[in-house]
Amino acid sequence: MDGKGYGTYVLDILLPSESQIYSLYLPEVRTNFRVTAANRTLLSGLPGKDKKSTIPSAQGQSFTFHAKDNIQIKIEVSNFHHKEGGLPNAPIFGTAETVQNYILAESTMDIALTGALFMFGLYHFILFFYRNKQREAFYFGFFCLVFAIRLPFVGSKTIYAMFPNIPWELVIYVEYASVFVLGILFLWFVDGLFPRFIETRIIRYFSAFVQFVLVYGLIIKPEFYTEFEVVFQVLGVVYAVFLGIRLYQMVVKGLPDSHIFFLGYLILFFGFVYDVFLAYTGEGESSLSQIAVFLFFGVQSTIVTLRTARTFHKKVLLKEEFETINEQFILTNRFYAKFIPRDFLTHLGKESIEEVKLGDSSEREMTVLFADIWEYWDIIYSIPLENRILFTNSYLGRIGPCVRKNNGFIDKYIGSAVMALFDGGIQNSIKAAEDIQWELETYNERRRGFGYLPLHAGIGIHSGDTMLGILGEEERLESTVISDTVNLASRIQGLTKKYNARILVSLTSLMLHEDLDTIPYRILDFVRVKGKQETVMIAEVLIPGIDSISDQKIAYREQFEAAIFDYERADFVSALNGFREVHTNNPEDIAAQIYIERCEYYQTAGVGEDWDGVSAWEK
Repeated sequence: MDGKGYGTYVLDILLPSESQIYSLYLPEVRTNFRVTAANRTLLSGLPGKDKKSTIPSAQGQSFTFHAKDNIQIKIEVSNFHHKEGGLPNAPIFGTAETVQNYILAESTMDIALTGALFMFGLYHFILFFYRNKQREAFYFGFFCLVFAIRLPFVGSKTIYAMFPNIPWELVIYVEYASVFVLGILFLWFVDGLFPRFIETRIIRYFSAFVQFVLVYGLIIKPEFYTEFEVVFQVLGVVYAVFLGIRLYQMVVKGLPDSHIFFLGYLILFFGFVYDVFLAYTGEGESSLSQIAVFLFFGVQSTIVTLRTARTFHKKVLLKEEFETINEQFILTNRFYAKFIPRDFLTHLGKESIEEVKLGDSSEREMTVLFADIWEYWDIIYSIPLENRILFTNSYLGRIGPCVRKNNGFIDKYIGSAVMALFDGGIQNSIKAAEDIQWELETYNERRRGFGYLPLHAGIGIHSGDTMLGILGEEERLESTVISDTVNLASRIQGLTKKYNARILVSLTSLMLHEDLDTIPYRILDFVRVKGKQETVMIAEVLIPGIDSISDQKIAYREQFEAAIFDYERADFVSALNGFREVHTNNPEDIAAQIYIERCEYYQTAGVGEDWDGVSAWEK
């Protein structure tokens, strides 16, 4: 039955003479129905003989009943809200177990695909968060999330299981509008993967058209824009063919990974074209496009793996090249490197100290390490003036080798504080920090032998963009680093004494570690830098065997982190219990004590609706 109007389907079915339990499942009917069988009636929407007396609905319905010999099924349908009316899919009739298994399998498939799409989207958003230059990750993640949102609105319409009273107009709008959104997101994804191969102005024109269609669909009613369904389908095929031609041209030109991507696109193309064909011929709906998208993820994962492998290979080659060049300057710059590290000259693109001039600079991503003694000024004021420099150099002389043997270099000494830079990855800076702590333990054994108090050093680490350069004036030059990364690393170091922590690292930097599973750590706090809006997650890197406090922190880190996340969710009762358990087993865990005090305070004072569990730095 096509078009608008009212009609009745009647079906007589001959059954076995034994009484059995049967089920009838009626998927979406355009645009409502009343089904009667075995003296039972079921409604989806409200059918009527004119528009005023009808209520549209896309919800499928099922019911079970006892029957034998024969059964008559009567289906009354009406449509005054859609281009097409009647039954797009045949009713499902059979034994109760068979029909219910069919419904369950259909719903399970939709839920599984929705969950998988959502996880793929979330994964690519996280990938973009850590590598924000990869625009394709953002657009593909967005594509996955939109597709995941679309799935409950099509097929078995599982959206009704969550929202039984959702307006029919909204269901139809999402079903149609999501196709346009997916189309433009896929174009931007291809542009991010193969930049400038598709003209940007074409993508922008199409984006403007999609925005117009989305707004226009909100203004007019479904009975009008569904009239253009064939036009939309033709445009979709033209779009798919155009994109396929451009992708084939990429393969011909030999662009990296284009042949793999083109293969994945063919899977998508045939899946969507098949669904469009079924919709056009009125033979019902298919989930082939959904399965095609799922298979395409395998292609996308292959491309990500290949690009990551190439990037890693390039990093290895660059590192080898850097080491080769560096060896050529060891002899000539040995003396000057004591004042300006040769690594600093290399980052400025200079071969020798004579080439350096005022204003030279270089922007690059590096890891900054700050280390300082907590008791430094107390000790300085307690020893004779002539011994202060000797004491400071005695300590600093043990720090430098730990930095250099882990591919870092010291940029500045500020009293007892050391600022070191690493260009070889976060793992080098963390290894250097661990070596510093072990070296300090050896130094403290010697100090105890002379009757001196042991030293405690706190280390803060953060990675990010930095600006290396030469400051000063013509007669006095100095190398320096200007960056928020430096400021943040210094602030992180300042927190070590507050939490009695040996090594603190921003979590975003720690996640870049190539062998993260080998590093014992625990999430320590969520903080906000004064004057800025971004939140920084701080992790404490733990060193097994260095002292009993660290070993206990490692033993109870899961309980500590669970309490941290309870605290972030403002579940202070659960968080307090967790922190108390940690503190009871490790009374020297200052962080647990701090959180106990916080939880007790917020339990009494309460928190506002804007609570996010973030602590503000006051310095």
